[in-house]
Amino acid sequence: MADGSAGRLGDPAATAPAVPLRRGLTLRLGLIALAVALLVSLLGGALELSMTLRAERAAAVTTLDRTVALVRDSAAEAAFQLNPGVARRVIEGLSAIDTVIHAEVRDNFGGVLGRLERPDPPAPGPDAWFASLFADVTRRQVALEYTGGGDPEVVGRLTVVLSDAALGARYRDHALASLAGGALRALVIAALLAAALAVLVIQPMRRLSVGIGRVDPARPGARPVPVPRGHRRDELGHVAVALNGLLGAFQDSLDGRDRAEAELRALTAELEERVAQRTRALADAMDELAAEKEETDSAFARLDEAHRDLERANRLVLESIQYARRIQTSLLPDKRALDGRVRDLHVCWEPLDVVGGDYFWLERCADGSALLVVVDCTGHGVPGAFMTLVVASELDRILHDQGLRRPSDILRALDRQVRARLRQDRPDSDSDDGLEAAVCLWEPGPATLTFSGAGLPLLYVEDGALHEVRGDRAWLGYRTLPAAESFTDHVVTVRPGMAFYMITDGVPDHMGGEPRRLLGRRRLGRIMLGNQGRPMAEQLAALRRDLESWRGAEPRRDDMTMIGFVPL
Repeated sequence: MADGSAGRLGDPAATAPAVPLRRGLTLRLGLIALAVALLVSLLGGALELSMTLRAERAAAVTTLDRTVALVRDSAAEAAFQLNPGVARRVIEGLSAIDTVIHAEVRDNFGGVLGRLERPDPPAPGPDAWFASLFADVTRRQVALEYTGGGDPEVVGRLTVVLSDAALGARYRDHALASLAGGALRALVIAALLAAALAVLVIQPMRRLSVGIGRVDPARPGARPVPVPRGHRRDELGHVAVALNGLLGAFQDSLDGRDRAEAELRALTAELEERVAQRTRALADAMDELAAEKEETDSAFARLDEAHRDLERANRLVLESIQYARRIQTSLLPDKRALDGRVRDLHVCWEPLDVVGGDYFWLERCADGSALLVVVDCTGHGVPGAFMTLVVASELDRILHDQGLRRPSDILRALDRQVRARLRQDRPDSDSDDGLEAAVCLWEPGPATLTFSGAGLPLLYVEDGALHEVRGDRAWLGYRTLPAAESFTDHVVTVRPGMAFYMITDGVPDHMGGEPRRLLGRRRLGRIMLGNQGRPMAEQLAALRRDLESWRGAEPRRDDMTMIGFVPL
């Protein structure tokens, strides 16, 4: 949050943080809609003006041809008779047409029998360009033929010139009116789209943010996050339901732990009091030793019962974490989501504990492309699982609300939104968590794979050689680290048979071997090359066996995620 006006976590009076209009999604989406509407309006206007220009030029040619055809016989009669009077009547008829600026009837000897000249000053500024659009269709000169009952005979010529400035001015007025109407339509469409997005997306997100802010950290299940009205079956409703399930599971485990601790404290206090009393009584009467021993045995029996209660509470905690695993697993995509988009794909997702901080996503895009995302969040276990919930929610907004597809844009947006969601943009924030991520965009049309990474690499095998595309030395989130200004998009041309691998740090960080050392990416690459030519599921299964053999008795150190795929 940018200021202290929003309530703290757990405050029942908490409200959504005030977002300035210039930074809000409504203004951004409205500007995008305006830009698209203006572009469509300009393209439509340009097409309309082009068709109008063609019609105006055709009309000018038709008008000129009809005018010449109307007076041609009379002008031929005047030229044959060398009669200026008839020629003047022809010129007077042409003068009734306001766009005619020059008309002339000449006899066969070059003499002028009749002429019309009107002033036609050059069009100023931009009007000269509009006039130039009609300059090649405004003049017509025809030979005057007289038949007289015999063969046609050329007796003179008729010249008629229209004003290109007048035609250009008429076309200019039409063009300005068309552009003004298109701009007005674009503004109305943009305003309607922005209002619809504000009602359908932004306001429900603000209500969901208010509900999350009112969760009491001490009793996370006491106040469920309300599902936004009208969104129970969409993505926002699913996020709220999943969050309430996770909060309820942790509330159950906290309640069980509190009850066991209270019983253990009470029993321990009672035991200590009894031991103190018996110690004081020992100096007074040795004959009470037998009774004291019996009471002590009884106390130890109750202590054993308390330990059994503690074990039951621990079992409840483990059952709650198992339920949290089911919730986290439900947020992952179907591993067959890209069937038909890639030739072979297999995923290995193994948290170090029951739940973990690794996350992946597979997305089929409407344009035929496919997105693959691998994320390694801070830590593992329950804290890491909470981070994956934040990442899953923000990645869904990036892909489906913002519609981003370029890997570098997705990483930049994810960094910005994770920092905002964890309030790392505030100086008093306690959160210093973050993640590493890698994003691949497979486009079958041009047969290219675009990769961008923040701390994670892309490995691929081509012609029996292993290649590594390193991600940028950057991280997403982390309050104490500066945000990356940009991320690099690496484009790989895909050929048939090339195999690609996306991994988290938990794969090469296996400790083992003799002498004891990290596996590292170089040894990992040799293992991958040794498994080429096999289906991807068999490759990853063989890789897991090799990792277990390398590790020996050493325990795993981190969550582990691998995605292997063959596009063509």
